[in-house]
Parts: sequence; structure tokens; C-alpha cells
Amino acid sequence: MGRRRGFRSVFRELLLQVLYQWEFRKDYETIDEVLDSFIKNRRNRFIKALRERAKELVEVNDELERIIQENSNYPCSKMDLIDKVILKIALFEMLYKGLPPEVSISEAVKLSRKFSSPNSYRFVNAVLGQVSRDVLKGS
Repeated sequence: MGRRRGFRSVFRELLLQVLYQWEFRKDYETIDEVLDSFIKNRRNRFIKALRERAKELVEVNDELERIIQENSNYPCSKMDLIDKVILKIALFEMLYKGLPPEVSISEAVKLSRKFSSPNSYRFVNAVLGQVSRDVLKGS
């Protein structure tokens, strides 16, 4: 028997999928249009929360991207899109939702191991660790 995944893990995976689609389509679709397309024909208890969180995250997208850029030696424009979205979700949870950095980093690493390339989790961990040390600790 497999271990039952928790609400937050499933929610993060759905949010990751929505934001990944939005990153591809943001030049010609709003977050609402992406959400409507994603949600169509789905019955899920996460829909309302997913819509709210995605909109909140999109509102601060530029700030999150700036923080990622400042804490990475790799330009955002060259990053794998999935890694960038994972970083944005983790940063949003740390900076705007008060999730402890160690929890947010751990969850981001899990997402990276599941959805990104084999060694991307190291990059995700390093960037978030840098943010945790510099931004959150007031450096």
C-alpha cells in the first residue's frame, strides 16, 4: 500500500501545473483563462483555493522573479520553466504565507525530484537556501 498524500502536497502539484501552463501562455491568456481551462471537467475540493492562490501568486510574480534572479547565479530567462515555477511557489509560501523556510524548501525539493530533471533539486535547494539566509534572515 502506498502512503496517502496530504492536502498540501496535492494542492502544490495542482498549483504547479496551473502556473506552469500560465508561464507558457501569459503573453496571450490571463490567469483566469488558464484556470478555467485547467479546471474544466474537474471535480476537486481544491478548485476554489487553487484559483485564489494562483491569482495571489501571479500578482507578485515580478517580485518573485526578481528575488530568484538576485539569489541565483543563473539568469531566470535560461532556467528550466518548471524549476522557476517551483521556486516561485516556495518563495511565495515563505514570504507571503509564513511557511517556515525548512518546510517550504523540503516541499520544493520534493516537487523538483518528481517533476524536473534528475539534478534540478540541488539547484532549487541552493536558491531557496540562499533566499532563506539572505532575505528572510535580514542580511
